[in-house]
Amino acid sequence: MDKPPSPNASSILNATTSILNGTSKPAPTLKPTQKRKLATPKELIAHYESQGMETQEASIKVIEDLQKALFGVITSGRGKKDKMFVETNRKVDSVNNRLTILAMKLDSKPGFAETFAIGIASGAALKGFGAIVPHILRPLAQIWTSVTSATNSSPQ
Repeated sequence: MDKPPSPNASSILNATTSILNGTSKPAPTLKPTQKRKLATPKELIAHYESQGMETQEASIKVIEDLQKALFGVITSGRGKKDKMFVETNRKVDSVNNRLTILAMKLDSKPGFAETFAIGIASGAALKGFGAIVPHILRPLAQIWTSVTSATNSSPQ
């Protein structure tokens, strides 16, 4: 039982092009393992010579065509790729900065043992504070009472 071939981008593009052009037969597709044979410089020169050019003119025409093709390939998608590359780099840097901040926050938090030790220390401090407060408030209350009784009993 052979599975039907899964559609790829080139087959979908060819089918779409044939539908838009009104042809019933889709354009032939190259298999991924097949590569298109590029014409050699001699073949290109022979092509231009067959159009009636001399050898030197044909050579110059081939060089011009190759330069145009090379320039077109270099400049065609580079701007888009550079913009996407810059934007992707910016996003990755942003995520990296956020992760660094999160890691610093997590590193600054105490662990379980440290939290337990802080709880014990704060409990002991609170208990000690509770033991000292009555010894401080009792003399203050006595001072207050003696001042109020002295001011009430003095003649006016």
